[in-house]
Amino acid sequence: MNTKLKNFEFYILNFTLFIAFWLRVQNLTYHSIWFDESVSIHWAQSSVARILDVSMHLVEDRLPPLYYLLLKGWVSLAGLTEFSVRFPSVVLGTLLVAVMFAIGRRLFGARTGLLAAALVAVNPFLVWYSQEARMYALAVLLGALTVLAFHRAVSGGGARHWAAMGIFAAAGLYTHLYTGFLLPALALWLLLNPSALKKHWLAFGATIAAVSAAFVPLALATWRFSGESTPGDPLHGIGGRAWGLLRAFAIWRAELSPPTTQIVLIVLAVAATLGALAAFRRRDGWLVILLLAMPFVIASGLMFRSELAFFGERYFIVMVPWLLLLAAAGVMHAIWGKNRWRKITAGVGALALVAVTAIPLPGQWSVPAAKEAWRQSAAYLAAHAQPGDVIFIHPEWIRFAFQYYQGQMAIPADTAAYFFAVDERTGLDTPLNGVVDGHTVVWLIESHLDQPDPERRVENWFGARYPLVTELYPPGVTLKGFAPGYQLTDLPATATPAAAEFATGVRLVGFTVQDNPVSARENLFHPPSGWVHVVLYFSRGDAPPQDTAPFVHLIDAQGQVWGASLERGNDAFHFYPPSRWQAGQIIRQDVDVNLNPATPPGEYRLVVGFGDESAALQAVTVR
Repeated sequence: MNTKLKNFEFYILNFTLFIAFWLRVQNLTYHSIWFDESVSIHWAQSSVARILDVSMHLVEDRLPPLYYLLLKGWVSLAGLTEFSVRFPSVVLGTLLVAVMFAIGRRLFGARTGLLAAALVAVNPFLVWYSQEARMYALAVLLGALTVLAFHRAVSGGGARHWAAMGIFAAAGLYTHLYTGFLLPALALWLLLNPSALKKHWLAFGATIAAVSAAFVPLALATWRFSGESTPGDPLHGIGGRAWGLLRAFAIWRAELSPPTTQIVLIVLAVAATLGALAAFRRRDGWLVILLLAMPFVIASGLMFRSELAFFGERYFIVMVPWLLLLAAAGVMHAIWGKNRWRKITAGVGALALVAVTAIPLPGQWSVPAAKEAWRQSAAYLAAHAQPGDVIFIHPEWIRFAFQYYQGQMAIPADTAAYFFAVDERTGLDTPLNGVVDGHTVVWLIESHLDQPDPERRVENWFGARYPLVTELYPPGVTLKGFAPGYQLTDLPATATPAAAEFATGVRLVGFTVQDNPVSARENLFHPPSGWVHVVLYFSRGDAPPQDTAPFVHLIDAQGQVWGASLERGNDAFHFYPPSRWQAGQIIRQDVDVNLNPATPPGEYRLVVGFGDESAALQAVTVR
């Protein structure tokens, strides 16, 4: 190869690495730390002995220890910020680009290697997991390094390459168990190549034996816990599983129009199919097909033992580089030739494939793709929870995610968490009454309830006893406030006193309004509308009280209503009707005023009333 071409490849590869790093470091803190990442942070703050005890026995955490140990060492130097805990995955994901270039060049040529590197650089699935404080970026890199070392070993390399393969393979197994699914693909490729088998069977067998010996402790633990779940049917829905993986690898979290989705999927599938046809004509090409197929085949077979073999698409991240390498080979080898026009066509096809692959990328950093919004939920509680409140986390094992942000924000309320799982046999009264005791508001924050509390028993317990303060549904999280202390004898010091009596027989004695200004549009908690949270304090008036709930409106200078309070059947007025109020009681009524998303910026009046009567509360600024 001439020097000019080598220099061209060098510059293109380095530019691709720059793009890969830039994409992975951009918006690195856009998403909140979610539960899985908070678990990584929790173990990174634990002792080495504790990490090894949990991860080697797979009892509290079903993933091996290597990533947690590496992250522990890293955060001891770099700290526990969102950026710092995710940065190792950025570096690992960028390194994968270089490794896939090396593999692609060895198997199909330099141009295919460059295209494969570019596809890895912009692939939404790989970018996503290169921005997450989890082990997946490390796992896919170790899997690729294992393959690279293997191919170098069988292509004339010496003992150092077999040793490197063994180290990478063992490290992969101690990072994520699914990296081990690549090893049978290497063995099968060797069996399909008699000349290579004759020359390398002893070295390969010794390497696999060493890796297997190192894996024995984890293998025993894996076999034990895999038998704890229900067996599945490997053939049932196999087509849907395959299509689901393709869609995840190509689109992931982006919300695209159906035609755009179909274009991305069809282009990638056709390119990979053409690549498979090209690979069949090359002995080394068979290896890529086996590497892509084997994790899916093995996981399908493992469903005989556990239906959780297909627990999530992220477990199959080791397949993605090989899919992209086949797609690169499909473009470069289906139309590449000596004819200049065909070279130009191949170049255009390569650019088009990279562009199509990158289409879903912006969607990864959008509200529809948002991870669990623990940061935003904690910020809301920091702004709205009071010293007399309590935050109840359910189930208790999700506490790591909330506590990560709780430690960074001044949240004045107490916290509690009790239940790992809840069913009809669980006694709720004693622990939950203990939570309620002495607290004005209970903020119930929930996530991952499908298994531990599918019937929402804890939430229903609070809802049956206390009026609702508010309910928020940020991505992946439910946040509801309940007011055990809604019956008061004195107006809270934080409330603004008022004096307005209504014909319905109630008297407004005070109120509080959330901090100004507010946004007319809100895309995370109440999409698409912004809202104003108002707390009203009423007492009995001189006339017999009527069981009528108040309204709260946001009104402009012309009297036009731009925001109206949401109707709730479980607010304080419905839960404890005015006709039952006692003399001297002050009743807390919480109201969410939902804004019209088209509300122009400016200053508005907030008014409360019954029927045709109303009283002004204060001005609210809408931005």
